[in-house]
Amino acid sequence: MDIYQCRIEFADLHRVHEIAARQFPHEYLDAGLGAIGLFLHHPPKNAGYRSTPINSVTFASIGVDGIHFGSITGESLLVPMAPVVLTIPMAFDAPNYIVGETLYDFLCLGCRHGYANLGNLHLHPDDTIEHYQRPPEDFYDERAPGILQLLTTELSLEPWTTVRSHFLELQARFLSTLKLRGESS
Repeated sequence: MDIYQCRIEFADLHRVHEIAARQFPHEYLDAGLGAIGLFLHHPPKNAGYRSTPINSVTFASIGVDGIHFGSITGESLLVPMAPVVLTIPMAFDAPNYIVGETLYDFLCLGCRHGYANLGNLHLHPDDTIEHYQRPPEDFYDERAPGILQLLTTELSLEPWTTVRSHFLELQARFLSTLKLRGESS
């Protein structure tokens, strides 16, 4: 895949969120991309949990238990070409997982069934990886299939073909780049 083909800016994600909120409204359920477990943070900033890497900028959460996604950067700005880290604050032994080489790669991971189930990585890693390899056909929210199709079409997303091997490769390549509170540099 051409690196320029997959260059997505965070503004693109916000644009799709606005379209999804208009096209798939609901009286009381989460709007836009929140329906697929992607609650965008505005403005993005480090979530500040003890387990949140200090070199990450939080741009979204799944909407429960403080579980959030961050762009790994040494700056206070979002970097779309930087790896994406999932932080699960209640997973004390292993709270961080790399879930994308870039923003585009991360979005490709969940483009078939959403992002909320990533919050189970610490409890059921094999089942969670299997969920993303072979997503179920049912959805909690009836709007989810339409929102996922919109996201996929608007941003030209392509699902990961080999979830387990790509996930393990990301851990090997990028997990060591995380800077955690209390660690010496």
